[in-house]
Amino acid sequence: MSPDKVVIIGAGMGGIAMGAQLKRLLHHENFEIYEKLDDVGGTWAQNTYPNLNCDVPSDYYSFSFFPNPDWTERFAAQPEILEHCHACVRHFQLESHVKLQQECVSIRWSEKDGLWTCLFRDLIHDKTYEVKARFVVTAMGVLNVPHGLDDLPILKSFGGQVFHTAEWRNTDFDGEKVMVIGNGCSANQVVPWILNEQKPQSLVQIARSEQWVAPFDNWRISNFTKWQVVQVNLIHPQLANIQVARQAAADGMRSYMQSVSNPKYLDILLPKYELGAKRTVVDHGYLEATNRDNFTLIKCDGLQSVEGSDRRTLVDKAGNRHEVDIVILANGFKTQDLLAPMSVYGLDGKNLREIWQQRGGSEAYMGVSVRGFPNLFMLTGPNTLPSGNSTLHGIECSVVYITRLLRGVLARRSGKGCTLMPTADAEVQFNKNIQEKMKDLVYTSEVESYFTNKETGKNTLIWPGTQFSFYWSRCISPVNWSDWVVRRV
Repeated sequence: MSPDKVVIIGAGMGGIAMGAQLKRLLHHENFEIYEKLDDVGGTWAQNTYPNLNCDVPSDYYSFSFFPNPDWTERFAAQPEILEHCHACVRHFQLESHVKLQQECVSIRWSEKDGLWTCLFRDLIHDKTYEVKARFVVTAMGVLNVPHGLDDLPILKSFGGQVFHTAEWRNTDFDGEKVMVIGNGCSANQVVPWILNEQKPQSLVQIARSEQWVAPFDNWRISNFTKWQVVQVNLIHPQLANIQVARQAAADGMRSYMQSVSNPKYLDILLPKYELGAKRTVVDHGYLEATNRDNFTLIKCDGLQSVEGSDRRTLVDKAGNRHEVDIVILANGFKTQDLLAPMSVYGLDGKNLREIWQQRGGSEAYMGVSVRGFPNLFMLTGPNTLPSGNSTLHGIECSVVYITRLLRGVLARRSGKGCTLMPTADAEVQFNKNIQEKMKDLVYTSEVESYFTNKETGKNTLIWPGTQFSFYWSRCISPVNWSDWVVRRV
């Protein structure tokens, strides 16, 4: 193995950014990017369901070091975002570094060698093999492992078609009786497409909770705006956590929802919790679609049985019976099981997932590193997701921080390998401060969201400060090397 090799796990926007910045900032070419899918792009390659758009403005959603002046709409569609990923890979000549259809099964640290042994499964040839690396960067994302049937095992005996939005099938819905389970972002996009572009006999939606829904003000982007994206580096300030501003926004959304939705469903649709406690859903024509005669919305906690000789009668937990041909699962992702399904074994063979379970949910120093797991860095790690802003901004800040750490380690190695991990005190204090700050925010364990651990109520995903503070602490403020243990191998 060549020295200082970096293995990046995942070729989504995080993995692409990490590879590009290793080249740009460190002039480091000794890295490989492993991806389980057959394409780069991560969630934008995995999710191909109809009517899929980004729910943050496009100019927030391109790499700062590779801005895209050619967005055609304010909220770009999935094919356009995927092409942006492809363009970045081409521009920085990452193709030779990317290994597609290679799934990481586990990584294990060797203290003796100061190396990670990464076990991969070649999905093309169905065989496993090992790769050794000095450093590992996980770039697996948060929305990558669907709940699917694990959340609804009763549907394993269903007699019709059933699939998750992240595993979309090209299906003819004409004349079919359709059920959609879930009412988050993907359901908001899929439901109006089925009702408006297909001809289903009926569509029943099962919703467990309400969602704040904002209007989808999309428009074509002018040539002048495209020019601005290239010429001007814009800093997008995050709206401060002010009760008055939040209430005004909530009043506007409530008014919008009341004016567009079917009145008989308003009790189900309008949230009883504060705006911001859960991710806001952008309306892709969903609220208007609730007025369709062949649409039914039911609030209940899922399904209780599958019945009938053809196993196509579904009984929901409110006692309603439904004849169904196709079930679409829009029931989200396993966001509280970071790095799944990969296993991670650090010093003394300790399992990272078990450590996080003991702590009531995932946590990491600066959101990128955990004591006991040397030279392992995470993108979209614990408490790095921005509140109401582009996830890509958080990813890029973490990428820059990791490159700063690597630069410092590589400069100290004196021809030998080095290991790096946070001190115990630094890790404990950092995460204590994170959870203390969370108490002052709108997030609460009383409102179930994918940000929080159901069992403990711990918010493991959201950064509790401003985006500027996140940027400054990762990209500008000097690295506090006293918080790190650096050892030569």
